[in-house]
Amino acid sequence: MTTDVCPPVVMQTRWGQPIGYSVTAEGLAVALDALGIPLTYLPTPWEPPARPRHPRLRALASRPIPPEAIQLSYEPANLFLTRTARRRIGFTMLEVDGLPDSFLRGCAAMDEVWVPSRWGAEVFAAAGVTRPIAVMPLGYDPLIFHPAEVPRPVNRRFTFLSVFEWGPRKGADVLLRAYAAAFRADDPVQLVLRINQYDPRVNLDREIAALGLPATHPPIAILRNTQLSDEGLAELYRRADCFVLPTRGEGWGMPILEALACGVPTIATDWSAQTEFFHAGVGMPLRVARLTPADGRSPFHAGHRWAEPDLEHLVALLRQVVAHPAEAQRLAAGAAAEMRQRWTWQHAAQRVVARLCGKVADHG
Repeated sequence: MTTDVCPPVVMQTRWGQPIGYSVTAEGLAVALDALGIPLTYLPTPWEPPARPRHPRLRALASRPIPPEAIQLSYEPANLFLTRTARRRIGFTMLEVDGLPDSFLRGCAAMDEVWVPSRWGAEVFAAAGVTRPIAVMPLGYDPLIFHPAEVPRPVNRRFTFLSVFEWGPRKGADVLLRAYAAAFRADDPVQLVLRINQYDPRVNLDREIAALGLPATHPPIAILRNTQLSDEGLAELYRRADCFVLPTRGEGWGMPILEALACGVPTIATDWSAQTEFFHAGVGMPLRVARLTPADGRSPFHAGHRWAEPDLEHLVALLRQVVAHPAEAQRLAAGAAAEMRQRWTWQHAAQRVVARLCGKVADHG
């Protein structure tokens, strides 16, 4: 396969924004450019405007859009643009077991729909998407997210880490309750939460206090709205003894992938898109007690369900990883190797190129 038979691609997205779609769009774009795909940029109208982080992307953004370019819209499906293009592909995801009408309309306006996981493909098909659906997993940068070069220090508190945006979907309430139930103040453990929380309507201290955690729980440290470079985030993962995210639903689950890539023992919910790369061979899957109605804060979630993680199982997993750290580390070492072998941005870009070139061959 060579890229000289592939068409130019215009990526409709938002480079340079501090959101998951933007960060992953940049990672995919850089990898596609490295493989020789003629790439240009169509910014999704959004405020405030942003500047791509990567200098190569700033150069690509200044290129004119060829009239024969395939439009690859990488956004929530309600933001897909429908400008005239040789072919329109919508690349999107969601975290619940159904789709809102706005997503269905967006997908119907495309020639093809891509989602990053087989779980997502099943949800989209069951929800009524009739366009062809392809599974196109995302990736990570192995030059940044990789295991530590020296062993972690011993004779210190066992550190649990979680990285997420504060809100009901990420299961922080489940994590805090399970942690407080699993350990007491004199246990040599600590929990570090690196969270983003910019909604002025949310009082973080009040929401945590409402959980009624016992005063006997071990230390909890919160890094709130702390801006880290990718390198700084990778170092934060590597300093942890276990990454844990009892999420109720993911469109992909990038922090889970990054933690695995860094060789950190990982506990995460066994439901939604992260099951594409997360399984019992690489981490500690957290059982789902049941599916429950999704919180109504997002209009995309209304009327659909997400997972309710099993709190008692999480308590058991937290205790297990502390009691058997060597076993967890062996699992994590294999996980890091598997992530590097299958789930980097280069792998993601190669899959995109194969799909695009195949479409060129199929459609002349």
